[in-house]
Amino acid sequence: MAIAPSQLVSPVTEKIIVKPSLPTPSPLKYHKLSFIDQSLSHLYIPLVFFYSKQQQEFDQLVANKLQNSLATTLSAYYPYAGRMRDSATIECNDRGIEFLNVRISCPMSEMMNNPHDYAEGNIFTKDLPWKNSFDGSLLVAQLSHFDCGGIAISTCLSHKVGDGGSVASFIYDWAKITRNPNQIARPKFISDTFFPTPNGPLIAPLIDSKLDKCVHKKFHFSASKLQGLRAKIAAEAGIKNPTRAEVVSALLFISATKAASKINNTSFRPSKLINYVDIRPMTTPPLSRNVIGNLLTVTSTTASHDEEMELPRLVREFRKEFEQVYKKDPVQHNSLVLKLLEIMESPYAIDEFDTYYCSNMCKFSGYSIDFGWGKPERVCAPMGPFKNFFILSADQNMDGVEAMVTLEEQHMLAFECDEELLEFASPISSF
Repeated sequence: MAIAPSQLVSPVTEKIIVKPSLPTPSPLKYHKLSFIDQSLSHLYIPLVFFYSKQQQEFDQLVANKLQNSLATTLSAYYPYAGRMRDSATIECNDRGIEFLNVRISCPMSEMMNNPHDYAEGNIFTKDLPWKNSFDGSLLVAQLSHFDCGGIAISTCLSHKVGDGGSVASFIYDWAKITRNPNQIARPKFISDTFFPTPNGPLIAPLIDSKLDKCVHKKFHFSASKLQGLRAKIAAEAGIKNPTRAEVVSALLFISATKAASKINNTSFRPSKLINYVDIRPMTTPPLSRNVIGNLLTVTSTTASHDEEMELPRLVREFRKEFEQVYKKDPVQHNSLVLKLLEIMESPYAIDEFDTYYCSNMCKFSGYSIDFGWGKPERVCAPMGPFKNFFILSADQNMDGVEAMVTLEEQHMLAFECDEELLEFASPISSF
């Protein structure tokens, strides 16, 4: 008989507070949040790494090693161990982060193959992934032990203290210090130096998570399928070396809009795709990967008519938009900041476009994260943060793409049957 998801986690769950191994210096006591930081709800960014059976170490030894390395890492990532003082400030008071050490009564494969039933409340704290608010710590970490000997290491980090690139930097540093305690993490927090609030602290966030009636599916685009498609689009669009992210995001956008028209039984509605873009490589001089914060801008590509939803045209527009971003100062002329200011001025304005969103994390090699027990078998995130959202990441071979797609349930039924999509993508039923 299958075990109900609520019965999987052992009642013996260790929950401790891990504090930084060194106190935060007094001059760093307060971390000011930028305008972009304040515009976001907490939107706890979830990520989990599955590792196969660990024969060389006992469960408690693994837990102790992770807790000790986490304490060392938090000394460098000191805002993560603090608490919100007000809507614009984190008090870096070394109160620590929640660390859960749990045992899950099933093989790891069962969890990976039934992610929608088993993820939250088991490998993640219940309801925490993409949560808008939380009374606990800004970072929550969990070590899960499975009956088969495998383990999962998961984190949920408040979006107020960093973007996807910040999460990646933290995970890299925590893993390398776990492997070698003599390693040193050197993150650089930008605070509000780049994007100060124009008229004082925000009263409430402008962007939050909404997942009512949504479902999540994952699709794999192999390198071999993408290679042929990229070459075809390069010839037809007249652009050099279209990236895998450009090609995949365009294909997802087309399939999602077709699904919406089919389910709503309407003709094509004007639609746009907003791409979130990391500005670190765009500044002068470029910022390093270890600069921490919400360092983002956006590009927006629109289609007013059905005939504009063609792969070559969309990829060409993506490239043009991206090149325009590179020509501007991404701090002084930040499209995301301008969009947020528009929302503040006209909070109830109705957008004439159906909007889709894409976050490209293909440069984050999650499958290279080694805490000392080898590379992960699987790296993934749960559904979110809101409908019509695509998250792209590199696959296990680092040359293909895994796309996590969040749509309204009815739209997904049509989306996952789209023949043009399935010509290049394979559905992934597991995590």
